[in-house]
Amino acid sequence: MADFLSETPKERNDRIRALFDSLDRHQDGVLDRDCIEKGLTAMTHLPARTKFVNELLEACDTSQDGVVDFEEFEIYVRDKESELLDLFQRLDTRGDGSLYPEDLAMALQEAGITINQEELMEFVEWMDLDGNGIIDFYEFKNFLLLLPETNVSEIYRYYETSTQLTPDAEVIIPPTDELSGNALKYFLAGGIAGGVSRTCTAPFDRLKVYLITNAQKESLTIRQAVSVIYASGGLRGFFVGNGLNIFKIVPESSIKFYSYETFKRLFAKALDIEDKDAIPTSARFTAGGLAGLSAQFLIYPVETLKTRIMSIQSAPPSVASTSNPSRVSHSLILDTMKQMYNKAGLRAFWPGLTLGLVGVFPYQAMDLGIYETLKLSYLHYMDENNHQHHREGPKQQPSIFVLWACGMVSGSIGATSVYPLNVIRTRLQAQGTPAHPRTYKSPLEAAQVTYRTEGIRGFYKGLGPTLLKVVPAVSISYITYEWTKAELGIA
Repeated sequence: MADFLSETPKERNDRIRALFDSLDRHQDGVLDRDCIEKGLTAMTHLPARTKFVNELLEACDTSQDGVVDFEEFEIYVRDKESELLDLFQRLDTRGDGSLYPEDLAMALQEAGITINQEELMEFVEWMDLDGNGIIDFYEFKNFLLLLPETNVSEIYRYYETSTQLTPDAEVIIPPTDELSGNALKYFLAGGIAGGVSRTCTAPFDRLKVYLITNAQKESLTIRQAVSVIYASGGLRGFFVGNGLNIFKIVPESSIKFYSYETFKRLFAKALDIEDKDAIPTSARFTAGGLAGLSAQFLIYPVETLKTRIMSIQSAPPSVASTSNPSRVSHSLILDTMKQMYNKAGLRAFWPGLTLGLVGVFPYQAMDLGIYETLKLSYLHYMDENNHQHHREGPKQQPSIFVLWACGMVSGSIGATSVYPLNVIRTRLQAQGTPAHPRTYKSPLEAAQVTYRTEGIRGFYKGLGPTLLKVVPAVSISYITYEWTKAELGIA
């Protein structure tokens, strides 16, 4: 370390130039992605992961032309060496210019990482170039110079994810994520999130369907609709169809969240990005839309059945089913299914499907895309803040309030933007029921009738309770999903 501190400006410049030339495999005066990847592998003796190569290129390439010239590289190395020197001196508790295994163990423990003695010694051996059991600044600096992050937790994470061995002791790069091996956990997390969220907001869903299927020219106020529902079934009347809601939302939510993670992974692979959470915002939004399409298509018949049953239960007492309006009986479910099938066969379960798919793509693209973009932006801000204040430790996790706020914004924007399509789809699903006796030949006719009889406002019937439902529903869903993933060890 003394030699490094006593270097003259010319000696440092010559040393950095020699390093640059050794990395410049093409001898053209610039470093491209391939040069950085090969250099990272050579200096760390570990497979270069795409995530770190991309981050290093981004950190060095200040001109954003896709390559790194010597001036850019020199600025990066000078700043990086200064950071590494600061980190080394903080870890060197004895002040003798050497890091011992116990120094690294203490630093890892403070960063929230606990490893056994064998793992610790393997980590030390990774940087211990001369094999004397201690690490001097020369070894420390050379091995870590091309790693974008300068903190113990990131250093160990790079080491850990890059040193898995086959039975033949060959180094392999682990998969980009554990999605395929944790499919059941992702399905479970998504299902729990959907079930908890939907049960908590069932009264708002009941109110929304009632207002949408009520085709009177004079729109009911929310207070009037609440009074009618309460008069027909008391408090339990607000939970009519919730059993079907749960039956629908659990698989739908499972499919949606798992599909979202899957599509992110596919986009990451197509774009050659190591971390699926690091894909561009446009890819994240597209993944959300495709996840919505997958879930909507597979669960659509249950959605239609639920809407029709809730419409039957929403009818005035004079025309409603004689069954107990405060609950959905098995006979009512079966009778409704038989009536639908006898009238139009299997097609009866898919009315408005095209409209539903058209509407769900932008909704889920905005909902999932905006939510995760906001969450990742917050995490990036917290990481930057911790870095500026030289704090190390486990990555900051969003608080419940942050997750709720992200869900509130994403859900509100998504629901409002496609609400007219939702109104038409719901009326197509409910057509021919006592609460909505009118039938339609096509979605276009349903839209024309709605505009002719109710005007523009007709396309936004039930928006109030929908937003009252969406804000807590989406937030509860995301909070539950994140919590469940963490509990299942897939966060």
